[in-house]
Parts: sequence; C-alpha cells; structure tokens
Amino acid sequence: MTETVLPSFLRFREEGLIIGRILAGYGELEFEMCDCVFAINNDLDSSIRQLFGRRGELRRIKIAEELMKAQYEAAGLAAPHRAIMEDMDWCRQVRNQYAHCNWYDRENEGLCFIDLEATAKRTITNATSLIERRHRIDVPLLTEQEAFFKYVQRGFWYLAASYREWAGGTPNHAFGLPQKVPQPRKHN
Repeated sequence: MTETVLPSFLRFREEGLIIGRILAGYGELEFEMCDCVFAINNDLDSSIRQLFGRRGELRRIKIAEELMKAQYEAAGLAAPHRAIMEDMDWCRQVRNQYAHCNWYDRENEGLCFIDLEATAKRTITNATSLIERRHRIDVPLLTEQEAFFKYVQRGFWYLAASYREWAGGTPNHAFGLPQKVPQPRKHN
C-alpha cells in the first residue's frame, strides 16, 4: 500500500471518505453557484472569471450574491435565493473547518481534528492547550453534513432552472425546490 500523509484516514476509512467527499464536493457547490450566475448573463467565460478569477471562498459567495440578487428578486426567487446563499456560506464554514485543520486519531477517542484557523484566534500556551481544542468526528454527523451539501446543490439546480424558465427558457421540471433541510451542527 502507498504511504499517505494522512494515516488516520486509513484507520478511520468511513470518516475519511465522507470528509473527502465534503472537501471535494464544496468545489461542485461553487460550480453550481456559478451556473446560477451564468443563468443570468449567458456568458460562461465571464461567470467563471468573475467568481474564480481570484482566490477566496467567501469572496466568491459575496460576488455571486451581488450578481444574482436583483435578478433573482425580479424572477420571484428572492426567498429561495437568500436561503440557499446562506446555506452555501454554512457549507463554506464546514469546508474550511475540515480543510484548515490537523487530523489525528487515538484508540480511545477515535478520529479527531484541531481547527487551526479557530485555534489561531486564541492563545496557545502548550501542546495540552492545543489538544483541548480538538473535535471528535463521528459518522452520523458527517453523514448529515454531506446530505446538507447535496441539499444545497439541489437548491442551486432549482434556482438556475427556475431563473432560466422565467427568462423565457425551456421549463425544466426535473429541478423542483428541494424540501428545506435544517443545517446540521458543526463539530464545535
């Protein structure tokens, strides 16, 4: 077997697989958000350049929000647009929590991580104070979080299809408004 930078994910495979899908899946959510911008301007090149021309997940969400808000309001989609964009920001926070951390495992604790961005905002006096900031990972919560990411993806599908229909495009009833899913808790 090939060596890995993250042996904890070999010992905790199910957790590692879900975390990997959440981290990689976030990029898919950004692409779906970009499609909602593309639905407005019909210029894929411009949509990609506006959102992805510079780094920064929060920056992308804010730009998309600014580009989409008036148009989606005019189309009668203000409430679902606002809700999905808020949920997208929640997904960003979860993604960042997992992307900017240190993973480790202990037999008696299971898989854990230390959120380094949150930790950097606090005083660290020694290794013990760092370990005290650990979060234990569990499969049920990860599963809820992954399902929430899928809900947000469906929300973007709905927004883009509904806007295109409102703007005179072909109706696409495959993408109905998804039933609201409450935001799961984060590993806080």
